[in-house]
Amino acid sequence: MTLKYRAVLAGLFIIPLLAAAMTAEAGAPCKFQDLAKGPGFKNSVWGLSVRYADTGREVISCNNTKNLAPASILKLFVTAAALETFGPGHKFRTRVYIDGPVSNGTLNGSLYIRGGGDPSFGSNLIKGAPSARDEFGKWSEALKAAGITGIRGSVIADDSLFKGPPLPGSWAWEDIGNYYAAQPTALAVNDNLYRLYFRPGAKPGDPTGVLRTEPKIEGLEFKNMMRTGPKGSGDNGYIFNFPGQYLATLRGTVPLGPEEFAIKGSIPDPALFLARELTAYLQLRGIKVNGPPAKYIADTSLSVTGRAGKPVRITNEKDYGALKFIAETEGAPLKDIVFATNKRSFNLYAEMLLRHLALAGNKPGSADNGLQALRDFMAASGMDVSEVKLADASGLSRLSTVQAGDFTIFLGRVSKKKYFPAYADSLVSPADPDATGHIKKMGMNTKLEKDLKIKSGSLKGVRGYAGYLKTKKGRTLVFTSIINNYSASGAEVDSLHERVLLELMEKY
Repeated sequence: MTLKYRAVLAGLFIIPLLAAAMTAEAGAPCKFQDLAKGPGFKNSVWGLSVRYADTGREVISCNNTKNLAPASILKLFVTAAALETFGPGHKFRTRVYIDGPVSNGTLNGSLYIRGGGDPSFGSNLIKGAPSARDEFGKWSEALKAAGITGIRGSVIADDSLFKGPPLPGSWAWEDIGNYYAAQPTALAVNDNLYRLYFRPGAKPGDPTGVLRTEPKIEGLEFKNMMRTGPKGSGDNGYIFNFPGQYLATLRGTVPLGPEEFAIKGSIPDPALFLARELTAYLQLRGIKVNGPPAKYIADTSLSVTGRAGKPVRITNEKDYGALKFIAETEGAPLKDIVFATNKRSFNLYAEMLLRHLALAGNKPGSADNGLQALRDFMAASGMDVSEVKLADASGLSRLSTVQAGDFTIFLGRVSKKKYFPAYADSLVSPADPDATGHIKKMGMNTKLEKDLKIKSGSLKGVRGYAGYLKTKKGRTLVFTSIINNYSASGAEVDSLHERVLLELMEKY
């Protein structure tokens, strides 16, 4: 069956679907399950909720109380919570300290980089992000101003602000090691990713050659099982690697044709990578560092036995009050971090913001504490969170499930907040130059171009769409559509939703 024919079939059932669904305003049931029998949709579950933003009245309700996997529209919760908690102008900071006396130009101790959980440090995606190399230059000048031309100890990176497991246990194994599953660390740099370059083979099925990584990741090795795919097949490669491990397995394909082709991976230990990069930079700037680059391991617990066999917990937390402050780097404003989080649907930023929510509540910066803070925020926004299941903040986990009706309650409340302009700006408009992927094409060359603000999410068999739509009558609608277990193409699902949005614009 051709894509064009399948798209026509999808369109044929959308019009009756809307006719039935819109009767929900008068209390009639939604007939979606009876109507969605077209190819690619007959085994799916579609949750759809549409409300007036100003009154909160729900005008369309189709499976709106079904718990469904939302994919990346889940980021709408954590980005709003961060804006409300910290404010759009808030900046996360990275600080530099020394821990010893200076004698004859030599620091008799080590230099510490204390991570403040800034997603923007060295980022290539966030507007106004501080360049790592530029900041290294400022730090080296601050060291020289303090009379330091040599360091007897080491450059030590401290990312201990965030606690607990680095990644959700429910993230798929094939995702971990790739850039979109980069671990959230309190010291992030270069978006915690690297590019891995291949030389494709001479024909489909041929082995590929690994050329290099950019930047270079010291000690990282590869078991290369990557093959050459058909010309134009794109990136179908996967890097299998856990955080902290330096032997990665490569599987999948890269396309035939280009002389070299890059995919993106997750830096195994971003804090240690940063310590190595700064050490090399200081050496080039004439500041000799005698010790090897290192990572500070904080809150290390020793399980020892005390009196009566009771365990005694011994912690090792660095007292920065006893160290000398040298320099500080301010990150990009939070509104710009949120902008990139939603526009680019970048999982790393969402997971870092989640841990900041925990810290804002005076709890350790773990994912579990962040998820509890997020649930509390959602409940305060009018949602019934008793059935909400949160396994992460980014939507990469299939264990996170939310109801479409809860999304629209939440979005309606957020539309009345002072920070809403920054929030709305982070959503995608048709033909948006700052967006990537399929969603930027939705509504192009239609009446939606000036009146749609949308966030999308996708996993295999999962699509989510949520946002704001200004109608022909001048009203603003909040909408959420989550469809699970479809087998149609992504283009067909997009087409379906574009037609729905156009109908909504005309009717309301």
